[in-house]
Amino acid sequence: MAENILEVNHLTTRFRTERGTAVAVQGVSFHVARGEILGLVGESGCGKSVTSQSIMRLYDEKRLASYEGEVLFEGRNLLTLPEKQMQAVRGGEIAMVFQDSLSSLNPVFTCGDQIMESMLIHQKLPRREAKEKAIEMLRLVGIPDPEKRFSQYPHELSGGQRQRVMIACALSCRPKLLIADEPTTALDVTIQAQIMELIVDLNRELNMGVILITHDLSVVAETCSRVAVMYLGQIVEEADVLSLFEHPMHPYTRGLLKSIPTVEDGKREELYIIEGTVPLLSQIPQGCRFRPRCPYATEACGREMPPLETLPSGQKVRCFRASELASGR
Repeated sequence: MAENILEVNHLTTRFRTERGTAVAVQGVSFHVARGEILGLVGESGCGKSVTSQSIMRLYDEKRLASYEGEVLFEGRNLLTLPEKQMQAVRGGEIAMVFQDSLSSLNPVFTCGDQIMESMLIHQKLPRREAKEKAIEMLRLVGIPDPEKRFSQYPHELSGGQRQRVMIACALSCRPKLLIADEPTTALDVTIQAQIMELIVDLNRELNMGVILITHDLSVVAETCSRVAVMYLGQIVEEADVLSLFEHPMHPYTRGLLKSIPTVEDGKREELYIIEGTVPLLSQIPQGCRFRPRCPYATEACGREMPPLETLPSGQKVRCFRASELASGR
C-alpha cells in the first residue's frame, strides 16, 4: 500500500464573527496516499472548501480563524508550523487550484509572471531559467503557442485557458499534493473533460496526491479511488469509489446518488431532490446534523450525534441506522 502523504485528524475550524464563534468544520479526519485521488463531495455549504483552505492555513489566524486537531503532511503537523515555514509549504509542496480562475489570477500581471512566481520564491531559479520552465509548464497543460500566452494577461485568454494557466501555476514547483477545488466550474462540458483528463494524467506522471472537491459525482466515479462525503462540516461517509456507488450507507449519500440524472428506455426519469437545504452554521440541529432532512430519522437521531464508525468492510459511516438500512430493513 502507498504511504499516506497527508493525514487530517480531528480538524476543527472556527470563525470569529460579530454574532459569536461559528464552527465551520468539526472533527474532520481523512488521509490521502501518495499518488491517490481522493474525492471530497457534498452540497454547497457543507465545508469542503473550508476544509481544503484550512489544510493550507489560508485564513487570517489573528482576526478571523482558529484551528484544532492535526494536519500531518509527511509527518509534520502543518497547524503548528511557524508562518515562515508554512509559506514554504504553500505552492512549493502543496498547491491549490481554486474555483474561479478569473478572480484567482492577478489581472495586472502576465500569465508567465504568475507561473514564474512560485519557482522564483521556492526554487530560487534565475529568471531566465524560470521563464523557460514556465513556458514548458504552459506546454505541459496543453496551451497552444505557449511562448505567446506567456506574455498575455488573464483577461486575454478563454476560461479554459485561464484554468490551465492556474493549473500550471499550481504545478510549477512539482508539488507533492494538489488540492483542486471545483477546478472545472463554469466551463463547458468539453473543456471540463479536458481539464479533468489533464489532472489525472499529471497525477500519474508526478505521482502526487490529489484532493478533488466537486459536486459532479460522475467525475468522482471516473477519476477518484476513494470518496469522503461531507455534510455541514463533518464527514458522514467515506469509502472506496466502488463501495460508495454500489452500497451507499448514509441517507445523505443515498440522496446525492439518487439526484444524478438518469435516462432509461430513452426517457429521462424525474430528478430526485433531497428535501430542505443545508442549514446555517448558527442553526445546527441537535444530534445528527442531517436529521431534519432525513427520511429515516428516529427520536434517537435527535438526542445525540452518531459517531463515525468503521465497518468490517472498511467503509466509514456516521449513522445510527446504517447497518439496518444497508440490509434493506
